[in-house]
Amino acid sequence: MKIIVVGGGKVGTALCRSLVEEKHDVILIEEKESVLKKVTKRHDIMGIVGNGANFKILEQANIRNCDIFIALTAKDEVNMISAVLAKKMGAKETVVRVRNPEYSNTYFKDNDFLGFSLVLNPELLTARYIANSVDFPNALSVEHFANGRVMLMEFIIADGSKLFQLSISQFRKKFGNLVVCAIERQGKLIIPDGDTTLRLGDRIFVTGNRNEMIQFHNSVKTKIIKNMMIIGAGRIAYYVLNILKNTRISLKIIENNPEGAAFFSREFPHVHVVQGDGTEKSVLLEESVENFDAVATLTGVDEENIITSMFLETLGVPKTITKVNRTSLLEIIDTSRFSSIVTPKNIAVDTMMHFIRGRVNAQDSNLDAMHHIANGRIESLQFEIRESNKMAGKSLSSLKFKDDILIAAIIRKGKTIYPTGEDILQVGDKIVVVTFLKNVTRIYDLLAR
Repeated sequence: MKIIVVGGGKVGTALCRSLVEEKHDVILIEEKESVLKKVTKRHDIMGIVGNGANFKILEQANIRNCDIFIALTAKDEVNMISAVLAKKMGAKETVVRVRNPEYSNTYFKDNDFLGFSLVLNPELLTARYIANSVDFPNALSVEHFANGRVMLMEFIIADGSKLFQLSISQFRKKFGNLVVCAIERQGKLIIPDGDTTLRLGDRIFVTGNRNEMIQFHNSVKTKIIKNMMIIGAGRIAYYVLNILKNTRISLKIIENNPEGAAFFSREFPHVHVVQGDGTEKSVLLEESVENFDAVATLTGVDEENIITSMFLETLGVPKTITKVNRTSLLEIIDTSRFSSIVTPKNIAVDTMMHFIRGRVNAQDSNLDAMHHIANGRIESLQFEIRESNKMAGKSLSSLKFKDDILIAAIIRKGKTIYPTGEDILQVGDKIVVVTFLKNVTRIYDLLAR
């Protein structure tokens, strides 16, 4: 597909990398020549220096033949204007990043009077991810499929865990329909068989229907979030507080900037707002951080978030949520020391790639959901089987799947099936797939040739 991206920032750069990996024809429009040269050289794509809302620049990019136009500049209004213009000039689909809370109202999103194919708010998506982490504090990460009917959670086998030395076959007998679909062990990934035994330090990815997953989550270790501290009063914090405002969780926020602290104090009168540096040890101890059930470090500096969370772990804070945008940092730190790590850039790119893949493979199957887990090394996908699909009417055992693929669940008429080789795929089935393969665009990519 021919895709035009406007804006070569963190999200734009990460998106270009993913698009190139999936062999799309990419053109990047960026106002700063130095930024453009860096991205185009690294990813071997075409680039145009200029404003993405400029008619002549869009003509130069051959907008008439554009399949998907994506506007990711730092200015919401520029993104919206450029996408409207691109649509008028012939772009088939338009995606815009809109970050201002004023544009996140129901009228703007639901009525879609500007005709955008997808409106993306990375901070709001990140806030929802954090709210999931608060709802399920024992899990390192939480993903949803089939409108929330199927869940995938990540856990670590810690010292004293009830799961330690349990074989997968024993796990299935004990927890019924739940499936351990992947294990990360000492940096290596495994799709386990029945004889695989869970070891200390393993990160396991468990899937099942919502009710059984909630029961499993609660059985792993009793941990309830009654109070939470947020360090850094930015957009993500704004959305988190809005999501949690009707819960029983007691909230405190620390913000260094006096104007930001005053704004949050006015907007959220029920929240205890403290003006101070939440990355300073003295401030944290003065605010009794060790007594909080959860602390989210959401400042604009990744290093400060990481170091602060490491200090909180030494104090015994049960749940830390650490915002890290520079994924290169995750390669040099021991991520096992952190309860949960959230990367807004990756969440945004995953959402856009899900949309793009859905446009690529719409004929035989529909990609309903896509998530990256284990720092992007595992893809979890949900496909819908359509009438023209050659896999319909065939049993799983008769289909030759590639290695490193697990069919974790089949959702049929609202009911969840945890399949064996004898289960037969039907038109309308939604299948949840876990795989180590990269860039699975079509359901047929799962089959061995």
